[in-house]
Amino acid sequence: MLHHFLLLLLLLECESRDKWKAQLSRTLCQSDEVITATRTLLNSGFHKDLTTYLDLGEIPRAFLVENTTSYFYMDIDQIREGLFLGYPPVFPDEPIDVEAPSDASRAHLVGVLCETHHVTLPVHHRYQPAGIEPYATACIPFPRVFVPAVTPDEHVDLEGAIDTEEQERGCSLLRAPCSVASYPECGWEEVTVIGVEEVCSTLPVGQLKDSPIVMATALGAVFIGFSAIVYVLFCSKEKPKDS
Repeated sequence: MLHHFLLLLLLLECESRDKWKAQLSRTLCQSDEVITATRTLLNSGFHKDLTTYLDLGEIPRAFLVENTTSYFYMDIDQIREGLFLGYPPVFPDEPIDVEAPSDASRAHLVGVLCETHHVTLPVHHRYQPAGIEPYATACIPFPRVFVPAVTPDEHVDLEGAIDTEEQERGCSLLRAPCSVASYPECGWEEVTVIGVEEVCSTLPVGQLKDSPIVMATALGAVFIGFSAIVYVLFCSKEKPKDS
């Protein structure tokens, strides 16, 4: 019995972690709406502001599914703590390791609820492995955009209404949060976006030719620190005072 319970928990965790990936792999319902959008990636250095402008017209809100790629990460805690600054509610597919370099990290899908016609997110470059070229270019693709199809404003039984809509249309709606809370989930249909393109940024890369100097400096720092510890522990005992 315990074995089956643990297996169920594992399956639920895997389903939660692949929430967006699993849904995006289905045949999703398409909206008749067509919107235009633009995007910018500003600020110098490793910390950027990613701003998306959506011309939604009369559509009240949108839901984006962002792909960070392995070159960027979003600090989910930073964004959630900054909701009062205007950051939108975000829903990552799984915990994001903010310390991992790009060659040790995979791309993450992050759901973003947009309740205005533009939204700004702080994103950060991951450190790149050393290479020959002094700079590298990292890009973020435009997100997939969804608009409301089944909402609690029109349906008391959201789950039942979503199932009915899917059966009638022969496609799947994206199940994603209606508000800041993870639940309830509305049904969202994908919208066609024109005028979109990826945004890119240039970042410095460590040079392979500098590896011997870096390694020697690091080893020297370790040796000096170790020597200082040994001296403090064993060689700097207070001498007895003369009587």
